[in-house]
Amino acid sequence: MAYLPYLETLLLTIGLVLVIYALVKYIRRTNNYHAVWQVFVNKLNDLKIEEFKLFRLGIVFLFVGILVQIVNLTLYGG
Repeated sequence: MAYLPYLETLLLTIGLVLVIYALVKYIRRTNNYHAVWQVFVNKLNDLKIEEFKLFRLGIVFLFVGILVQIVNLTLYGG
């Protein structure tokens, strides 16, 4: 499966871009620069629905990318 490393990279990149984009949208809207840390300790509760969906979609892409990496390493050794 020669395409799994490319799929993994694509999923991780898309996930990271979506998470960063959601946080940038929130920071621009509220001027709260501590939001980056507050999101990861689950203390940020005033995300708009669009920002929340983008953030969670990014997390899902990151999770699936990690699963693809585990499958790739387990089945094909890299």
